[in-house]
This record gives sequence, C-alpha cells and structure tokens, in this order.
Amino acid sequence: MTEPTTSDRGVSKDTATASNETSQNAASLKETAATVARQQKEAGAERLSGIAGAVHAAADELERQVPGTGGYVHDAAARLDTMASSLRERSLSELADGVRHLGRDRPLALFGGAVLAGFALSRFLKSGQEDGSSRHRT
Repeated sequence: MTEPTTSDRGVSKDTATASNETSQNAASLKETAATVARQQKEAGAERLSGIAGAVHAAADELERQVPGTGGYVHDAAARLDTMASSLRERSLSELADGVRHLGRDRPLALFGGAVLAGFALSRFLKSGQEDGSSRHRT
C-alpha cells in the first residue's frame, strides 16, 4: 500500500474546506429563508386583517342598504380575523402541517383555495400594473 502524497493530502484538505464552507452557506441560506418566510407570514396576517376590516365596513354599508344582511358578512369578516390571528400565532411548521392535513383530508378544499389564491394574486398584480402604467401616462 502506498502512502498518501502531499498533493493527495492537499486535495483532501481542500475537499474538507469546501464541504465545511458548503455547510456554512447552507445553514446561512436556511436561516435567511426562514426569516423571509416569517416576514411574509406576518405581512400576510396584516393584509388579512386589513381585508377583514374592509369586509366589516362593507357589511355596515350593506346593512344600511339591505337590513338584516350585514350579519352574514360580519361573520365572514370575523372568520378572516380568526385566520389572521391563527397565521400570526402558529409557527411555519404548524402551518405546513395544517396544509398537509387539509390536502390529505379535503383535497378539493385545498385545490379550491389554491385557485382562489391564484385568482386573488393575479388580480392584485394586474391592479399594480394598471396603477403604475396610469402614473406614467399623466
């Protein structure tokens, strides 16, 4: 059997160094992703709370125009508030587990929610483009 040469030991050291740097970079990337996910979770909760407030205001207006109907819309707004609170209070892993369970137990509900979220996102993006393009025209 032959002894490792100096160049073999250098390659081995370089490999170990690269492996260590890769591990450090992966840990840093994971932490950054977790931070961004937490920020997005909080932003989503804030947006959901804002939507709930708008729905409550719409319910008040609807109640003035069509008495007896505002209660149903207030109930829907209260559910949005509950969802926003749940989003704030639950960890990312708890939220992911909830989505997994929903997908397993009620796949159509998950699919429907994904379709609605996609529709809402597309409307949001389109409205942002329209606002930006109208500013440039004036």
